[in-house]
Amino acid sequence: MNFISKYKYPLGLALLALVVFVYIFNAKVDFNGDNCYYYIFASSLAAGNGYTDIMGNATALFPPGYPLLMALVRIFTASVLVQKMLNLLLLFVAVLLLFYILQGEKVWRSLAFVVCATVLVTPHLLEFSTMMMSEASCIFFIMLSLYSIKRLPASGTVWRSPWLWVFLFATVYTFYIRTQAVVFVGAVVVALLFERRFKVAVAAVTAFVLGYAPWALRNVVLGVGQSRYMSQLDFSNVWGNVKMLIVQAIPESVVPFFDVNYTAKPSALLVVIAIVMLAIMFYGFWQLKGLRVLLFLFFVGNITIVSIMNTPSYYRYMVIALPLMTAGLLVGFWTMCNAVCQRFLKRGFSAWFLLFLLVPLFVAGSNNPKHNLQGLHTIAVDNYPSFFTNFLAIGENLKDKRAVVATRKPELFYVNSGIKAVRLREHNTSVEILNDMVDRGVDYLLLENMGFRYTYEKLYPLTEEYKNLFTLEMYTREPVNALFKFHRREAERWLQLSGYRE
Repeated sequence: MNFISKYKYPLGLALLALVVFVYIFNAKVDFNGDNCYYYIFASSLAAGNGYTDIMGNATALFPPGYPLLMALVRIFTASVLVQKMLNLLLLFVAVLLLFYILQGEKVWRSLAFVVCATVLVTPHLLEFSTMMMSEASCIFFIMLSLYSIKRLPASGTVWRSPWLWVFLFATVYTFYIRTQAVVFVGAVVVALLFERRFKVAVAAVTAFVLGYAPWALRNVVLGVGQSRYMSQLDFSNVWGNVKMLIVQAIPESVVPFFDVNYTAKPSALLVVIAIVMLAIMFYGFWQLKGLRVLLFLFFVGNITIVSIMNTPSYYRYMVIALPLMTAGLLVGFWTMCNAVCQRFLKRGFSAWFLLFLLVPLFVAGSNNPKHNLQGLHTIAVDNYPSFFTNFLAIGENLKDKRAVVATRKPELFYVNSGIKAVRLREHNTSVEILNDMVDRGVDYLLLENMGFRYTYEKLYPLTEEYKNLFTLEMYTREPVNALFKFHRREAERWLQLSGYRE
């Protein structure tokens, strides 16, 4: 009985997670290419080939932190399903850590439970956690960092505490998962300086420099550059992005009860809702006295770094901050409600009433299916659309498993079929395309019916213009996808004889 009493809230969260995760679990590979790239990099690491792409070339497209975690699973199984289960496991453990972090901040257990339950049913968080994407693992290490820093001794020899090394590793590793997490590292260091914990702050900066150095040095030596996000910096629309994030992305992410049209000017009501939410969230941060500075800096830093990107991607880059934003909002809202009840009713406000706020998340009331659990469930159980099914069927039926296929979706093609694929660079002339195909060692050209203009405007006319270099190998019906055998040696010989190739 003592065990049940002591662990009833973590057990309740485990039961909720089990029900929700099973309900929304999507076993399919997502359309977006990023989740496939992560899987490809993990497969390369697991095979002992280093951090390389489909063709075995060294890459720095994404930080290696999440693929390293995936590789631990990939060593034993090629299953995409198991990788998705790993993501959900990391999310659940992160939520448990959040529960104990809130307890450490003197938040009532019932309120901490409600906050964590809300995080577990947040649609946009579940959306990314059921893909092979890095958000869940980054959130896990953020929570591990916060959990461990709260367990460091306030005085005495901090170096002897094992939690110091857990804190340093977790903090640095967040950046190895997502470049965006540099704002978390910065928030941690500045918060430590505010608390006059100078030794720990110096240790964190030193660990970050030493931890990042091998990755930076490797990229310099191999000449692969640094993270792709460095090329996405854009200061031309900072204020517009800030307004979009605060007025539209945050309300849609934390409380996805209504639709937000990002292409239209936000209504006055939405602006008011956003401002009120922000005020309540900051008030909630203020109640978490041991973390207030860190949470405020992390939130502001996250808004800042996303606003200077040329592709802020609406709510996507706010996902790693969602659990802490949710905590701030609910703690702040409960504190205000409790104060009103104490003042006028002479009694406290039960945190359990906040569960009624979650009801809209369980029913379809929005045009966006990703705004509620029912919508996520529908997406999970639905089959791929026909254009995508036919695209995948080409790879599944191609018998030459050692071939190289040129396609506009090489990462999806490879993950599903195991056949190497490349994306041709966009060229203006047929001769440039042929030279590119010869240089890349292409054996087949796939014309996929996915609406890519380049396929219709350049690649299809290419097969018509040089029919002697392309032979139709396979096709699907409605929608039509066509796979052409590319006679590379003949193409190379013709290019040389015509003076188009040395």
